[in-house]
Amino acid sequence: MIQDYIPYELRSVVTQIDPHLDIYWQNNLNHVFSQIDAEQRDRIYRQILIRKNIKWDANNNSFSCPALPHFEHVVDGIVHPGMKNLAQKILKSLDELEKYQDAIQIANYLESVLAQLNKINVEENINLQQLKIKLRESFIYTAAHVIRAKNEIELPANHRHLSADIFKCFVCEVFLKQQLLTFYFKTLRGRQLKQQPHPLLQVFLQEQQKLRQLEVIKTSRYIFALAQSDDQDINPFSIRRFLTEDRLALSDNIYLHGAVLDLAHLTQTQQQETFQWQVTRIVTVEKQIGQHIIEFVNQLEQINSERLLPLLLKPLDASGLVIEKVVQKRLLAFEKELAILILEPMQQALRHKATHIDEMDYLYMSTRQIIGDILGYFYDFQSQAAVMFDSQADQFAARLKSYLALHEKRRNQVFALLSQDDWQHYHEAMLKPLESLNLTVRNALHNYREHYRQLKDLQRSLDKDSRSFFGKMFNTTKKTEEQIQDLKQQAFDIRQNAYLDIVRIPKQYPNLTVYLEFESLISINDKERHYAFPVGDNGVTHLPLLVQLPEDRGSINLQEIHQHLDFDLKLASQKWSDYELDDIA
Repeated sequence: MIQDYIPYELRSVVTQIDPHLDIYWQNNLNHVFSQIDAEQRDRIYRQILIRKNIKWDANNNSFSCPALPHFEHVVDGIVHPGMKNLAQKILKSLDELEKYQDAIQIANYLESVLAQLNKINVEENINLQQLKIKLRESFIYTAAHVIRAKNEIELPANHRHLSADIFKCFVCEVFLKQQLLTFYFKTLRGRQLKQQPHPLLQVFLQEQQKLRQLEVIKTSRYIFALAQSDDQDINPFSIRRFLTEDRLALSDNIYLHGAVLDLAHLTQTQQQETFQWQVTRIVTVEKQIGQHIIEFVNQLEQINSERLLPLLLKPLDASGLVIEKVVQKRLLAFEKELAILILEPMQQALRHKATHIDEMDYLYMSTRQIIGDILGYFYDFQSQAAVMFDSQADQFAARLKSYLALHEKRRNQVFALLSQDDWQHYHEAMLKPLESLNLTVRNALHNYREHYRQLKDLQRSLDKDSRSFFGKMFNTTKKTEEQIQDLKQQAFDIRQNAYLDIVRIPKQYPNLTVYLEFESLISINDKERHYAFPVGDNGVTHLPLLVQLPEDRGSINLQEIHQHLDFDLKLASQKWSDYELDDIA
């Protein structure tokens, strides 16, 4: 609501703070609070800090946060033998992590353990998946605590003057935080660099980000600029990758995967020159990319900053209206603009602008960065009091994440040099799971309705026979009651089998669908599960369609699923420009 409004720039800074990962989080909050009035401080404290379990002493403007339970507490609560065994091994290994001083050794340990945790097979058991996520999160926080407490760290020989403090900050606030937040991990985009007061960031880094497609991360003390990779198996936020410095044979040139700038010494000429040298040594993914493609992506970035972000984050005014309706209108307006201004032009670029595989890679990474940026500020949108518990906003965020997940699965079917026939072939193949879903729901609903009609007829007949002399004489009521019970069981079985048939579809098409809970895109609860299906032209022009099922298969509502599916399919079959929105706020 307007009276609880926190400006986006301010909200964005505070929502990203994590007291268990950020090394200088208290300094940052002190700085923020010193620049705003008492009313804004109170809003931030009530809406954001309390949710993070951060306590604020207003008298001396200090902040504190209680420690989280150690990894050991999570391990103690595990009963599954296989997961218990792995968790106990990791617990023992944390003692070794405390002893490690070598940076490479620390990097190898953290990346290998997280890889092992990611590989845990939960066998589609929702409880095990929930435990897996909890185990992973607890390890991240416990590992960060160990890293932050280290007094000595031995770094490999390097030309960037990396320090133990830089290393700890990168590990905790870049690598581990990205592992924790995934899609919600925030990087600085061009509009944010333009707002920085120093020309080194405002001009130089902003230009270099465009040229090299850099991931720029502002931590509690440092700015890191990291090279992207056209190999989706390479994590640009990897510790080992950041530490690596390459020298080509028969050359004195040094090539880097990341640069670092100490914000505390931003005004020092030597620091500026060192940072500039580092950035120019970063391995760029730019290859054979036409200027028209670069300009096209720049236009999308500008549209995102100047049109989409302001539309989503302008104050919500629910005066005289139900807040759910206000949020719904805002989300519909945003989705329409997103599709018309970003997604549809991207499809045109893929089909008619890109002529080289390097340009396709460029568009793929640019799409991930733009949608990733949208997810970042959408998280800020959701942190508002009026939106915090809105299910529509939760589902929209899930669709954004699914859009990226499906592009990753289908990269070679979308971001590739394809003929018209190949593009159409992949488009039609993409629709198979959705067609199967639609047919399954329609047939099951038809059969259920038929059984329900017969059931009603028998119930009316039973009522009539129970009052009839002949009905009582020939005991026809007993036969009718048996038929009714049989029909009820058949109707129940239809719903049960429909549920099983629906959940088999994503298993049949794992690369064309997303099971959000099991792919860790959304949090798990014991009430429902969510599946995403690509729609639009080859999955590009529309956000995915989301299907929600109850965890209790006995409570599935076929009519409700059919209605939602029918509406979503009709929406996906038309261009957004043809879709009228009434009085969008």
